[in-house]
Amino acid sequence: MFGHFTANVELENDEQFSELSMGEHDFFVQSKVTPRISFLSETIVAPVSDDHHGGADFRVSIERARLKYQYSEWLSVIVGKMHTPVNYWNDVYHHGRLFFPTIDRPRAFGSHVPIHTLGLRLQGQNIGKLKFGYDLVIGNGMSANDISDNNFQKSVTAAVHIKPEKQTRISISAYRDVLFENKGGSHSGHASSGHLTMGEEGWLPVDLDYELYCFSLYRNKGKWEILTEFTLNRTKLASSNDAELIASLGNPDATANTTTYLYAGRKLGNRNSLYVLGDRIRTQTQDFHMKSNDLLKVGIGWQHEFSALVKTQIQAERYTGRDGFEIPADDKWELKVRLAYCLY
Repeated sequence: MFGHFTANVELENDEQFSELSMGEHDFFVQSKVTPRISFLSETIVAPVSDDHHGGADFRVSIERARLKYQYSEWLSVIVGKMHTPVNYWNDVYHHGRLFFPTIDRPRAFGSHVPIHTLGLRLQGQNIGKLKFGYDLVIGNGMSANDISDNNFQKSVTAAVHIKPEKQTRISISAYRDVLFENKGGSHSGHASSGHLTMGEEGWLPVDLDYELYCFSLYRNKGKWEILTEFTLNRTKLASSNDAELIASLGNPDATANTTTYLYAGRKLGNRNSLYVLGDRIRTQTQDFHMKSNDLLKVGIGWQHEFSALVKTQIQAERYTGRDGFEIPADDKWELKVRLAYCLY
């Protein structure tokens, strides 16, 4: 079981805010059923705010439940609910914050990145001298939920990576989906349902072609650890829309939205490390799915490991952005402290 507690102090203009919060508690199960078949699952109990009553509650969610048959290093077949292997972060880190290099996920996980897929995955690992790996996933799309997908169209993910040296991984991926009626379901980003565009005509229930291209570079050598991730999202009206509707909207070109995440950490002895981060997200004003924005977060943090099962992080963050977009520019400071742990 993984869990964490967080303290947060926020300063925005002349207003101050602070909170103590309990984070997700992750029940992680991995079992070797046979020499070739294994099972992995993550079930979390997570807090959910209640804006109507000024309180909070908890929900239970199955984040992963997958069965894997490993024929060889170059071919495994995986079926079930899984993290979509679009970038290093989503493919490597699970919900246990003990292993996170920073306190928060990259901002892309609240909007652009399809977190989960329910479907079939073909995978190969550590092939040849470069430790080549690949993933091909066909599954329910971002408009679906964990129970069903009421359309024939499926999402497709193709990802490849190499590991030219130990603790080094370079990866690229492409993701393709259709968002029916401009809806984000349980497989979308963690906050994407709140990013649906509201224009002069209100929310537009149009079908959208959604493409995502990702690049990741991870390296951990000596005292330094570095992670760089970049995403390019292209969203356009799908051909399944009514021709008159497309014409009435002026047949707009595809939007090009980007996110950039940079992390660099340096070890200070055996138990301490110092790190910096930069996180920028840009969404164009004409995008039909997400509210437009140009937001930047930079931060510096310190980490101390009490043991392999308990660690704490302190992180100071500065939020800024550009005005003139649907999501107002951030202008605030935050100081966060997190205690993460594992019990087994």
